[in-house]
Amino acid sequence: MYYLGFVFLFFNCLSLYNSQNIPSQVHIALAGKNEYGIANTMSISWSTVNDTQTHLVKYGNYPGIYTAISNGYSQQYYETYHHHTTLSSTIQPNTQYYYIVGDEINGFSKEFTFTSPSNKVNHNKPVSFLIYGDLGVWHSEDTLAYINKTVNTENIDLIIHSGDIGYADDSFLHLGCITRFCYESTYDTYMDSIESWASKIPYMTAPGNHEADCHDISCLIDSERREKLSNFTAYNTRFSMPSEECGSYALNMHYSFNYNNIHFIAIDSETGYPNAPLEHRYFLPCGGFQEQLNWLEDDLITANINREEQPWIFVYGHRPIYQGNNINIHLQTAMEELFYKYNVDIYFTGHIHSYERTWPTFQGNVLSTNPDTAYINPLSTIYLIIGGAGNDEMEDATIPELNGMDDPDESLSYKKHSNDNYGPWSASVDLHHFGIGKVTVINATTLRFDYIQTSIEQIYDSIIIQKN
Repeated sequence: MYYLGFVFLFFNCLSLYNSQNIPSQVHIALAGKNEYGIANTMSISWSTVNDTQTHLVKYGNYPGIYTAISNGYSQQYYETYHHHTTLSSTIQPNTQYYYIVGDEINGFSKEFTFTSPSNKVNHNKPVSFLIYGDLGVWHSEDTLAYINKTVNTENIDLIIHSGDIGYADDSFLHLGCITRFCYESTYDTYMDSIESWASKIPYMTAPGNHEADCHDISCLIDSERREKLSNFTAYNTRFSMPSEECGSYALNMHYSFNYNNIHFIAIDSETGYPNAPLEHRYFLPCGGFQEQLNWLEDDLITANINREEQPWIFVYGHRPIYQGNNINIHLQTAMEELFYKYNVDIYFTGHIHSYERTWPTFQGNVLSTNPDTAYINPLSTIYLIIGGAGNDEMEDATIPELNGMDDPDESLSYKKHSNDNYGPWSASVDLHHFGIGKVTVINATTLRFDYIQTSIEQIYDSIIIQKN
């Protein structure tokens, strides 16, 4: 009787252990690189409470039928485990795959799906992606709902988050977290909230200052937490970006990839260049990653050699160079000349919790302010701040009114501000509203950018860029 009771208790505990170890927070990112230099596979990531013996992705072309399997690895930086598995590069292009993640002993997730990228350039195939910075757990409902709706109703190829992901380091500011450690639970909550779309659309990220460390009281007084949660550790453990494929080997701090006729570059605006703001310290010591400027120039040289295949070059990072009437001198010194020399089309950022679009600008000089011609063969990089997606620091954000517009296209004008606090480069601004950007690359010579206020799903600002 005693033996049977022990066996019952053992299997009960095993069942409880397994039920708590089901994968969560599933998200995907582009990976691999084929002979055309195009990202040709996916990295699948997820979290579990405890580690597992294997880190499996089972996948196939039909629901519930998994004809292939890939195994990856896990990483731990604090208490939970984060798994990353890159699928075989033999996956077929432009194909819908169904997949589950997990382990034979602990169990698998529910089924997810994604469509694999094309393996060749098609200049006549439009590419659309959403881009923003500064999205967290609080004040994010409108943007999360808008993204989820858009992913389900439109053809969205990528989602790009240019830093400040989840705002876990601000969690101590909220009710119940002043005396309780909430950093990890907040990060988990954010990752759970995006799973519905991050599990099927490649979710590409760049580091922001809120990824640097945990600086609430419970972290500052606990040496173990200080060490485990410092220097972008959570960010670099939870995500898997294609850094090795592009030769940066800088974890997830900076990297590049090709998607159809676009060359994307993610930069680290926080560390890795002279006088970088977090090269030595945020609240806790940080920095020491690979210097990125030599890598960036080499990458841009290669991108320009391949300009016939990828005529568009987009850079995304967290901190802007131009904002209001301010210029980030250190970032400008490090990178603006490279952007200009190698014809970077757009630099996307966040950090400032608002929207701002510049005219083509170089070294503080506006090269054109003519709304009819400025974005036709623009003479320099265009700078876009899209940092108001929704986070706990946007308590003063308001829901804009429709202003009686029956036709959304009535909003597609150049909203030149009349505020002296903005420099001559500033062409359009939107303060204190939730919003994200949408880019549609129509072909090799034309793209459309829309800034959308997500609370009312209204396009506030739009430009067409055309070039030879």
